Amino acid sequence: MDEYKKPPVAIRFTELEDGKPLKKWLDEPGVLRWFPMVDDVETEHAVQHWVGFSRWRCSLTATVNGVPVGIATLYLQPYKKLAHQCEFGIIVDPAMRNKGIGRYLIEQLSKLAKETFHIELLHLQVYENNPAKRLYSRMGFTEFGTQKGWIKELDGTYTGRTFMEKYL
Repeated sequence: MDEYKKPPVAIRFTELEDGKPLKKWLDEPGVLRWFPMVDDVETEHAVQHWVGFSRWRCSLTATVNGVPVGIATLYLQPYKKLAHQCEFGIIVDPAMRNKGIGRYLIEQLSKLAKETFHIELLHLQVYENNPAKRLYSRMGFTEFGTQKGWIKELDGTYTGRTFMEKYL
């Protein structure tokens, strides 16, 4: 991995109250382009689902001066045969992107996944053309598949996704 300067952030377990900044970030113009939700009802449901994983202490929140600036969550599997692998989701406050916070969150989430939950394989899905894909590649995630036409946008166009994984 290439060297970078660790951002001035603290990492803590996600709390239910972190749903408020998460909702705010998702409501920022252009952010839902990278998520499947289309309206406030769907976004609110997604926020509740996302921060709901906090009860298993498998979600981390990055803060700067006590203010949340990013959340990364392991979507733990309930089945023993699948418990060795896990998908994750991540979001960083649009105003705080490109400062190393996403990278730091993924590093800390990977450590939590391996040491606490004994995850061997971490994977994610990313929309085609999402600039975050470069970060995932730099962090050692490799592509293992694509799906065209995954999302049907409200205007009738389709967006694909790429699957990426990394052995821990």
